[in-house]
Amino acid sequence: MVTRLIALFFAIILMPGVAQACSIVIQITLEFSEHSSELDRTQIIRLANWLDEVRGWYQYSGAEVEGTSSTEVADSKNLAVRRAEATSLALQSLYEGLPIHSSGRAYPLLRRSSRDYAVIRLIPLNPPECGATPILGFKY
Repeated sequence: MVTRLIALFFAIILMPGVAQACSIVIQITLEFSEHSSELDRTQIIRLANWLDEVRGWYQYSGAEVEGTSSTEVADSKNLAVRRAEATSLALQSLYEGLPIHSSGRAYPLLRRSSRDYAVIRLIPLNPPECGATPILGFKY
């Protein structure tokens, strides 16, 4: 009896009726020189190569770009915004027509970490569903 209740419990929890979209993260981090808001050539090449790879994975509805800087830098918020803008311009030139939302934020430093970067996240148009995995022996 207990075994049947446990099996029923798992069957109800894993029912496919509550399938949700996957949380697909497709992103790249581009590094900046300290106190700079210009992307150097190696970072632009990294971005171009990455885009060549990920374009075939999905169709994308847009991109989010976040530029960052350390709160310990003078005018940190503006530096972060300028990094986001530089990254957005590079992305626009390599992926025309893609809607881009950009923002800049300053964060405190954590144990010798750098805040000299920008992150690009591509948003898939139709991400795959992450439904429950069926348990062998159960029928839906």
